[in-house]
Amino acid sequence: MGFFTDDELGSLKITNMILHVVGGGEFNPAPARAVEHEQFFLARIGNTDVSPVYSFADTSLTKAEVQRIFTSEISFEDGAQNLAREFSKLHVKTSSDGALFMFELSVKDKNTKLYSLIKYDYREAIEQPDGEHGLLRRIVHAFIADKKAIQKSAIIRVKDGVAETVISTTDRMKQAPAIGDYFATFLDATRSLSDEELNQKTVDLVRNLLGENKDHLPNKDVALAYGIAKNVLRDRQEISEEAIIDAVLAAAGNPRDETIQARLRTVTARKIRGARLDGLGFKPNPRILKRPTLRKVRTVEGVTITYPEQDGAVTVLRKKTDRGGETITIETEKVTEDSVVGN
Repeated sequence: MGFFTDDELGSLKITNMILHVVGGGEFNPAPARAVEHEQFFLARIGNTDVSPVYSFADTSLTKAEVQRIFTSEISFEDGAQNLAREFSKLHVKTSSDGALFMFELSVKDKNTKLYSLIKYDYREAIEQPDGEHGLLRRIVHAFIADKKAIQKSAIIRVKDGVAETVISTTDRMKQAPAIGDYFATFLDATRSLSDEELNQKTVDLVRNLLGENKDHLPNKDVALAYGIAKNVLRDRQEISEEAIIDAVLAAAGNPRDETIQARLRTVTARKIRGARLDGLGFKPNPRILKRPTLRKVRTVEGVTITYPEQDGAVTVLRKKTDRGGETITIETEKVTEDSVVGN
């Protein structure tokens, strides 16, 4: 649930659909089909719903063709055939053959339509008809309810005849959220958010969330919790929604109280959706997720201060004085230790 709005998710209906075979031979245009198995295909479209990190170029022919379909300048069937023909032309030999579906979706807002393109695996399957002794039947082109069967996908939103620049994309052949060259060429789309930017959005989200929920942190220590969360994310193979939730729970000391766990999961998922990071997976950036450097300050008066370098979780202000000294100010939510150190 990264691209669709809540209102759209609650009102999605397939109004048109079409299917073309792509790869491995000459392209043959197919007619539009009556909408069938709507709930099955809505679930498959839901599998492709990720936050957008790609954007159309102004010159995108795919964007222009979808706009023409919306405005009825061209029929859904003709426009979808044109798009499938172009996709088939660009389809590379190293990519698996498959079925290219295109769906037109209506939503509550009458001035908005969404268009879903899904390249789907062909799978062989065996069906057993009703009855214990029925003969097994071989189905050559079966579409199964498996997210891994989706090779590539795109979701495009058109409002008042204009396609939005940002689009939702997935590509099984690339590490998310990247897509392959020929698919990017077909869409005429480029990355609008880098992995570095996604990492920065993640640490900003985690830092703010921990600050807002410090009552659930050990000793209410936001700085320590923030460091733990970054360590968890840095050590993951991929940062995903579940990885961020795991990092927040670890920062909170993995509370055993199920009510606190549920609250932290819920608020984290809401923040992830608000930051448009849901449905994505991307590599951790060691520079952004590095351990904060500890700085040690010792004064001539015998005062020693150790603190992590500024990363937004700890505020230590240092200002030079006219006499060559410094005024050091530490802003803290709470002092957690104030004891006498023995000689």
